[in-house]
Amino acid sequence: MIREKVYPTLNDDSCVSHYNFDSAARRGYDFSERIFFKDGTLREGEQAAMSGFRPEDKIEIARMLDEAGVHYIQVGYPGLSESEDHMIAKIAGLRLRAKVGGLCLIYLPEWRMQIDKAVDCGLAWIGVAYGLSPVRLGHMMKVPLEEAVSRCLNAMEYAAQKKLEVNFTATDTTRTPLETLINLYRKAVSAGASMVGIADTAGAIGPTGMRYLVQQMRQAVTVPLAVHCHNDLGLAVANTIAAVEAGASIVDVTVNGLGERAGNASLVEVAAVLTYLYGYDTGIDLKKMKNLSQRVAELSGIPISKTKPLVGESAFTHTLGAHQWGVRQAWFVYEPVRAEAVGNQRHLPLGRLTHQLLVQDKLAELGFTGLKDDQTLRITERIRTLAEATGKFVTEDELRDIASRELG
Repeated sequence: MIREKVYPTLNDDSCVSHYNFDSAARRGYDFSERIFFKDGTLREGEQAAMSGFRPEDKIEIARMLDEAGVHYIQVGYPGLSESEDHMIAKIAGLRLRAKVGGLCLIYLPEWRMQIDKAVDCGLAWIGVAYGLSPVRLGHMMKVPLEEAVSRCLNAMEYAAQKKLEVNFTATDTTRTPLETLINLYRKAVSAGASMVGIADTAGAIGPTGMRYLVQQMRQAVTVPLAVHCHNDLGLAVANTIAAVEAGASIVDVTVNGLGERAGNASLVEVAAVLTYLYGYDTGIDLKKMKNLSQRVAELSGIPISKTKPLVGESAFTHTLGAHQWGVRQAWFVYEPVRAEAVGNQRHLPLGRLTHQLLVQDKLAELGFTGLKDDQTLRITERIRTLAEATGKFVTEDELRDIASRELG
């Protein structure tokens, strides 16, 4: 549910622009009452992890996702192999609060077996996917549209008969004609789909196009609409938010944005934007994000970029003297979100741009008190010289050594 926001927008965890909540700025939006997070780290995120996750890794990640408040967890491909089925059944049997599901690739001849395995593994829901764009049908599947549509409907009806919650997506949605989508998605609902999705499989749309497409689909169907965005052009988060503005109520995300090629929409970024810039009470525990991101990075072998928003090492690092002074007066002077709100920490390293006021405080913390201004200034100059010569920040031990030398 969206929380009411009034100016000023400063609270314990954030200080964002009041223009985000201006009624004129929000004119034309069609917000859903609630937003649900469907995490694909264990399915598509694993595809970015090269060798994949070990079974025990997947169980650990699934538990962490559940503790963080994710509503749906997509764990893999039922029927792919015995080991895959064993892993899926193990996670489905954890009795998590999140609904656990898998993905059925119904263009494969064994699609019925995949759905049967989903039931045997104890999954609560199944994603049914088939690419219906001219690109997919003409160059990959090489089948007529009518044949593909028929298989989609048969699969959804079969899965619904098996008492599975059905999530249907025509993959490569954003390159599929609108008429095709509207006709098929209406039939999908009749065939048993309880939610339908828009997948920007090739990362080929922008926020304006996404907003328009979601608006059209919202008029065409009454079931909840999900959105799955890829980051090929760096727009996965922006497109996901645009979809929410137009009425999508289920957002596909992955931890650290892991996924095929350039990845998918990042869990922490989408959750933080919806929480702080749109006022949603998402149910996601943002304080768990840093630990979750770090652990997935360790298990996947794909490190978090230092400049990764919110969870990166540099996300709350301030190096310019004026900025360091500002955040020491009040964190929100240079930060829209408090570091602790997402489980991160603020860093004020000593370097080439450091001001002597910070040096004075750092020295006091190390027990160097009562320094004269000219002594502090000389120490500061030595810090700047060392940082410039090495191209690195000055460590606490180096600061202690510099100060000791200055004081004889």
